[in-house]
Amino acid sequence: MSVVPEAATWEPVPEDQLPPPVHIPADLVDQLERLALVDFRTKQGLACLEEAIRFADQLHAVDTSGVEPMDSVLEDRSLNLREDAVTEGDCAEELLQLSKHTVEEYFVAPPGEKKT
Repeated sequence: MSVVPEAATWEPVPEDQLPPPVHIPADLVDQLERLALVDFRTKQGLACLEEAIRFADQLHAVDTSGVEPMDSVLEDRSLNLREDAVTEGDCAEELLQLSKHTVEEYFVAPPGEKKT
């Protein structure tokens, strides 16, 4: 018997269980635009950003008590990570051939449009 559910069990967290919506200061929006090369200055862009943050706020409602982290910045813990071994697929070369641009063993994304 598997402990993995056969169907997704996700449902939105009720608004009253979420932290208050975040106000994003203009200087932070400017910094995000420079880093992401995405225009958040439009009403639609800012609404999309706020909606994404609100969606991520649902993580605050997840009960993680009793769950050991798989990764930590603390050096005083022993972390039990699985061995990094290929268990299926092993088709990196074939996948890289599908891309127009690669450098060594990496995909190269085309540059985004930077609006000035």
